[in-house]
Amino acid sequence: MTEIKAVYAAGDKTFDTKAEAVDYLRRPLIQEAFEAVTGNSDVIEWLMENQECVEAAFDTGTIKRVTKVEKKKLDKALDLLKESDEPGFAFLVENVDAISSSFRWPSVKRMTDEEKVSAAKLAIVAESDDEALADWIIANKEAVIECYKAGVVKRTVHPNAQSGLAKYKEEKAAEKAAKEAAAAKLAAEQEPAVE
Repeated sequence: MTEIKAVYAAGDKTFDTKAEAVDYLRRPLIQEAFEAVTGNSDVIEWLMENQECVEAAFDTGTIKRVTKVEKKKLDKALDLLKESDEPGFAFLVENVDAISSSFRWPSVKRMTDEEKVSAAKLAIVAESDDEALADWIIANKEAVIECYKAGVVKRTVHPNAQSGLAKYKEEKAAEKAAKEAAAAKLAAEQEPAVE
């Protein structure tokens, strides 16, 4: 059976999703950014292949919130669960709404900056088996993160929107100042005179 399938083309390759095509196009830009930071091709290759590991290592100890995308995925999974006739899922099916509304990621112990650095180093060493590499990545954290952002197209804000926002902020600041002045004047009028 033949089927028609929409694909994304990037150069001479095709991809099933736009994200894959964008990642393919960004890869040379990320590599170029890393070459400016370090000339070591082995380090660059490792950083390119282990982006998720490095980013996850730097996120260690931060509180994770449920995103809208994750909430939608949870709701879809719970809908599929509702359709299941499996008797073992009866309790879950009965409490689908409660599960959906109360879902949170497991709590994370708040860490000091030193603990975060130590945890990040452990995660990178576990993946790379190279303590010197982990030390270099941690020492150059900001540069590494910026390199991973290479090629990301940032949406520009229209100048009219920027000026409108600035005008709105000015109006709100003026309103707030006027309210504070009125409250201060009222408070001064209500104070009893000292004789």
